Amino acid sequence: MSEHVSVELLKAFLDAFNRHDLDAIMTYFADECVFYMPRGASPRGDRYVGKDEVRAGLAKRFVGIPDVHYGEDQH
Repeated sequence: MSEHVSVELLKAFLDAFNRHDLDAIMTYFADECVFYMPRGASPRGDRYVGKDEVRAGLAKRFVGIPDVHYGEDQH
């Protein structure tokens, strides 16, 4: 993935989330990524380290909230 962030890149990232397309979402993450969910067991939310954990955490979120949709994006 390019290190240049553009509006098109951000919209594609959001679109992947709204389609719940884990394969597409994970192309935006580095192997050594760290991702915090807004909610979880700790005050800062659930923390996932590495692509495998992030993917599993996102899959769990999509199962738990099957109609989750991120909208009203402004970039």
